[in-house]
Amino acid sequence: MRYFHYAVSYLLLIAGANSRRHSKLFTSTPAFADHPFPTIPMECTELGPSGTYLDKDHTSEGAGLIPALSWPSPTDDTVEYVLVVEDPDAPIPESVIHGLYYRISRDKTGVQHPDFRLKNDSWEPYMVRGGFKYGKNRYDSIYVPPSPFFGHGPHRYVFELIALNDSIETDYMSKLATINEVKREVQGKVAAWGEWIGVFVGP
Repeated sequence: MRYFHYAVSYLLLIAGANSRRHSKLFTSTPAFADHPFPTIPMECTELGPSGTYLDKDHTSEGAGLIPALSWPSPTDDTVEYVLVVEDPDAPIPESVIHGLYYRISRDKTGVQHPDFRLKNDSWEPYMVRGGFKYGKNRYDSIYVPPSPFFGHGPHRYVFELIALNDSIETDYMSKLATINEVKREVQGKVAAWGEWIGVFVGP
């Protein structure tokens, strides 16, 4: 019976996804008015297509790994990328931010779990080994693995890659940048975006 409940919950989740995506997600903000739909195809070969259930190792119940993601080579107007990981299905007014990463090089066509380890020898704070910076999430850590509310059914974990046509200006941002600061800084700079979604059912 439990699995039937989860199956029905998942179908309802997917059926209502389009109606709810614009209420909470980073890519629903005014900066994306000229880019309302994803145009960068994203893949996760280790797990499957967007909408795939996350396995244990990619959740708080296991190793807490970030899914390995890939995308095509950049367009000519891409200067750098931002990557946002959020849960819009949490029963609170705002999405739960699980990961926030910026100043990702245009040369990158993917990220792997080792990219998100702290770069201890960097002169710049909050740098990871992938060569980019991380911002503030729910626990001020590099990444918060999926862990939905008890008995709340399936949650979507949305990995949003945003291509920018200009660099983020960090002078007026906190050392540990917040999601609102990044939202402000991408205004007028969005060239394109894409997403990959993983689904997880908690206890």
